[in-house]
Amino acid sequence: MLVGFLLTIPLVNVLDLAIARLAVPVVAGALIGFSQWIVLKQYVTASTDWILAGGAAWAAGYALGLLLMLNLPNTLVAGILGSLIFGAIVAQVQWPVFRREIPNSWMWIISSAVGWTIGFLASQGALSLFSNEPAIHPAVSTAVIAGTNGLVAGAITGLALIWIVRRPERVA
Repeated sequence: MLVGFLLTIPLVNVLDLAIARLAVPVVAGALIGFSQWIVLKQYVTASTDWILAGGAAWAAGYALGLLLMLNLPNTLVAGILGSLIFGAIVAQVQWPVFRREIPNSWMWIISSAVGWTIGFLASQGALSLFSNEPAIHPAVSTAVIAGTNGLVAGAITGLALIWIVRRPERVA
């Protein structure tokens, strides 16, 4: 996540804000989708769809989550709801790749929503520990938020992804 955001910093300075809000998550989502594809390629036949789904899902989830966060007055509640929506949208767009070949893939939607919400909360905690000053440089706060959120959410969703693809089917 951090690499995706850092790679797009030059784009943010050149593009219109609305376009940047779509371009940044597409790049970050495609990079994360590529990383997850490395795990998935041995378990899912059409795993390259995962990379495309990742970029599209991130753009949609980020846009809707950000819209919610900007329109709710309480930033913590807005952040939690925005993160839940973001994680659920990302997973729902990716889910069709799973459901064709992997049983119990509905767990991906739950783990993604929970993972990104816990990642958001951890990033807010890390940001508050990072500086006591009233204003933090935007690049520093973005790096702390993206790095912490990406590590925490990535660990949770990564473990879930490994568990989902390795879990044997239950015999009914």
